[in-house]
Amino acid sequence: MIQLIKVKDREAGNLRAHDILKEILDSQTLLALSGGTSPDYRKMVVEPNDLLPGVVCLVDERYGEPLHRDSNELLLENAGLVEYLNYWGIEFYKILKGKGFEETAKDYDQTIAELFKEFPKIVGVMGIGANLHTAGIFPNSKAVKSEGLMVFETVEDRYPQRITLTLKALGQFQTFIILVFGGEKREALKILLSERQNDMQKYPAIFYRKCSAKCWLITDIEL
Repeated sequence: MIQLIKVKDREAGNLRAHDILKEILDSQTLLALSGGTSPDYRKMVVEPNDLLPGVVCLVDERYGEPLHRDSNELLLENAGLVEYLNYWGIEFYKILKGKGFEETAKDYDQTIAELFKEFPKIVGVMGIGANLHTAGIFPNSKAVKSEGLMVFETVEDRYPQRITLTLKALGQFQTFIILVFGGEKREALKILLSERQNDMQKYPAIFYRKCSAKCWLITDIEL
């Protein structure tokens, strides 16, 4: 079920995301974060200085050397989130370890499996792209139908080598906060919300409309 929350702009949306997280996070929560342009973790987490999940992990990554310039982990580092987590003693599970593409994915698959067993509550902060990809799950991705928790694959994108949780893995989450900002994503949002569109292979983000998790969709887009 998707609950739509309309906000003025990206900053207001990230502050609203903070308010939701404040209500639902506790020490038994695994908080899974995505990258992209929608989340501002400085506004959402660092500056309020009052969100304390059990652990934090990434839902996907652009493969390369640790902290490469296009990595999601660098985005979190630059937002001050890694320093914030260190200050509060909250463990942060990164994906990149300087290993090969396949080995990196297999290692993180094992990490995620262990975290899913340990933490009864899983909350994701997600975004969607103009092509309705979410996390690293792109149209026609093997992550849509995979029976595993993680996949690694090369996709048609500016950042082609991806390691990502699968839709099966996302199906174990209880809550999602989905951030969608900017007029260029208006058509994507229409498709996501349309009951006539149901092809998750073509539009992976439709998953949020069909899953059993509670989904807050925060947007500044006028439909």
